[in-house]
Amino acid sequence: MGGTNIDPRQALLTAIKAAFDGDPQAFINQTDNLNSDDVLMIGTVVQIYCYADFNGRRIVDVLRHAALGEPRSASRLQDAQVFPALEKLVRDHLWDGDLKDGLLKAGVTIELHRVHRHNFAHWMARRVKGANAIVMFSMNSKEAERRDGSVLDPYEAKYGILPLEGFDAEVEKLKGHANYLARTAAELEREVDALRGEIAARRSA
Repeated sequence: MGGTNIDPRQALLTAIKAAFDGDPQAFINQTDNLNSDDVLMIGTVVQIYCYADFNGRRIVDVLRHAALGEPRSASRLQDAQVFPALEKLVRDHLWDGDLKDGLLKAGVTIELHRVHRHNFAHWMARRVKGANAIVMFSMNSKEAERRDGSVLDPYEAKYGILPLEGFDAEVEKLKGHANYLARTAAELEREVDALRGEIAARRSA
């Protein structure tokens, strides 16, 4: 006799959404201020992304300079452009190996989770009573439309739900990728001349 595997995170999301949509005012009354661990986690994620953005720009500058002879200009990139630019440079100009694989993995993972950094930095958060989850709110129409494409009613707030089960493991993964970017940025800056020569040699081979 077969059974259906139910994702507990999805079940929690469904239950919280049903409670909120059923009676928003009653639901909000069933939320608490964030605890100190929540605040630490949110601040950690925001700082991880600041660190990753900083070092991602360094790597973009080194690769542009080494592969294309362009001046350093990554400081002009918007936040959302940094890791897509990094991925394109890596795919276009680096050869198969640990460096290419590491940069692609780090960049793609950081970019994939960037929405959490943005929400933590710009949305109000509350802890859901009786559940390991937080709910986030925004009355910023641009923020709301950016999430799902729907226009925010002036009398409403947009909300999102984040189950926290397992999220600490994701934070540790992001820390690892951010640290890898920092180490790699420093190494590439030291070896930029060798990198330029290697890229040129492989092009002419």
